Amino acid sequence: MGSVKDLYTTGDNDPEITPVRYFRHYFYCDACGSFQLAPWMGPENHADLEQSRKKLARAAWLGVPLLLASGWQALGLIPSAIWLPILAAGATLAVLAWVYFLDLADPRVRAGLQFVKRALVWLPAVAVVQWLGSELLPPWLVVVAVGLGITGLVIRRTVLGSKIEYLGLRCAECGASYAHGTAFFTDLEANPRGLTVAEVPRPLGSSAFHRGATVAD
Repeated sequence: MGSVKDLYTTGDNDPEITPVRYFRHYFYCDACGSFQLAPWMGPENHADLEQSRKKLARAAWLGVPLLLASGWQALGLIPSAIWLPILAAGATLAVLAWVYFLDLADPRVRAGLQFVKRALVWLPAVAVVQWLGSELLPPWLVVVAVGLGITGLVIRRTVLGSKIEYLGLRCAECGASYAHGTAFFTDLEANPRGLTVAEVPRPLGSSAFHRGATVAD
């Protein structure tokens, strides 16, 4: 295997933090010498599985406001659940207008406006839940149904996640693969090409590395 050893110091720019010195071993490809190493994941369709997991997570999060709205109605709390997103959006807009005068270049203002947008998007969904709970179904039944749906999505996401494995590293230049647990990861002192820190891509830390032994003062 191949790696370049570099002595790294933490906290050296802050006198209140005790510096820690340790070696970083920057990996490079044995076959071509490239530092462009990316995680090697399995199975082959792991990217599709991860996309499915993201969709399941979004669907589960979308169900949370519905669960809260139906629970609010089941408990008989006031005001009506449909006023909650309206109040949240209105309060956020008032704060933004008062503090930042709606400076759209400010990232905090943009984040606030995104929140307002999401809150208003949920108005139709909350209205539907409120209608179901008052006209068609008991509120507690809506709570159970939505809760079971969210639970099912979370379980499915967990099952898909268990199929994704970290196998090692793969070179982005030549495609060579290095399995986790092999000498590529255990023989950290080997540097067959004799590369130096000057040849490691900048900024340091952007390339794959392994934290080695700590150096005492």
